[in-house]
Amino acid sequence: MKRIFDLFLSMIVILLLLAPICIVSIAVKFTSRGVVLYWSDRIRKDNKTLKIPQFRLMLIGAPIILWRHIS
Repeated sequence: MKRIFDLFLSMIVILLLLAPICIVSIAVKFTSRGVVLYWSDRIRKDNKTLKIPQFRLMLIGAPIILWRHIS
């Protein structure tokens, strides 16, 4: 029963988030050239890498600023 509830709830959430995801994708595509999504590498607990899709919100060719942590 819990499995059915989880599947039903996840489908509702996906349908609710579909419109904002499409709007952001269209806005990114029309305001700059390049891909809408990029795959970011993350480190898991077992030190393996995991690829996560993210929206590209920076402009292509933007200057790279390296921040130094001052402690």
